[in-house]
Amino acid sequence: MTEEWRKKLAANMKNAENNVDFCEALYRYIIERLELPKDTHQRELYYLVLFSVRLKMPDEDVSTLESRLATVDCHQTSYIVSKKTLLMMEIERELGVSLDAISATEVVSVDDYADKLWEKINEK
Repeated sequence: MTEEWRKKLAANMKNAENNVDFCEALYRYIIERLELPKDTHQRELYYLVLFSVRLKMPDEDVSTLESRLATVDCHQTSYIVSKKTLLMMEIERELGVSLDAISATEVVSVDDYADKLWEKINEK
């Protein structure tokens, strides 16, 4: 994703007039950021990140890839969870908000995340 495209998608989130529009703008941002096909229908963040990693490693044997992705770092966090966390931090920085740790760990889907972010944005 180019910087110009990222800014445009971020502006769409910032300029959303309601939660539904915000959720759709957030979903488009995530799909573009993870370089997923436009016709992706998955809404769970974990699986969107997983799908993006698998697309970037098409020649990797599935069992080897699964084994590599299942390993954890010194914080007992898998690569997919780390990538999901970094994506969320990028989005929150872009929007100028921050979810607390408990709220962030409760996020499963783009819709959950959009609801929490929309609520946080409207606290300002």
